[in-house]
Amino acid sequence: MIDMLKGSVTPKDWAFAGVVVCLALALLAAYVLFVSNEHQRRLDEIAAEREAVEAELAVARDARDNIEELREETEQVLSLVDDFERRLPGRREIPQLLEEFEALAHEVRLDVELAPLPRIVDANKETIPYSITAYGDFHQVVSFINRLERFERYLKISDLSISEQRQGICEASFTLSTYRFRETLETGASQS
Repeated sequence: MIDMLKGSVTPKDWAFAGVVVCLALALLAAYVLFVSNEHQRRLDEIAAEREAVEAELAVARDARDNIEELREETEQVLSLVDDFERRLPGRREIPQLLEEFEALAHEVRLDVELAPLPRIVDANKETIPYSITAYGDFHQVVSFINRLERFERYLKISDLSISEQRQGICEASFTLSTYRFRETLETGASQS
């Protein structure tokens, strides 16, 4: 090696330089394999996290920009739910509902007989039917049915039959059904 400094290069000097270059290449390869790749993997993870955060931020900005529209939509849905719950009777409201039917009949001076029919229960709702027989003149019967159809609760009139009017009185018979959601039933049963 000292000969190399004097200006002559010996095979030993070439061997030493080769070993130094090989060691330098080995250290560079080790750095790339272990240190640099680990840093690159971590950078890739950070980039993926950044993309996810930016996507969430875009959704949040969109929600912020549309918050008033979402609030109005929520209000409409809540209003519909409230209206629906108001129009479907609970178990405790059924007797009051029957009294209201009788009061409607008495307002038009109609005699009525209400008889409960077997309830029909399916997966989502319970149908509560009543057999109604009404006695009065034709206009009283029609007025009573009209009031039932405009009633604040959800009602269904089916199987309507009106007999011919004799001596100013006709007989009308029909099935009047109201409904309750099964969820209301289960909640009401657990509260009782």
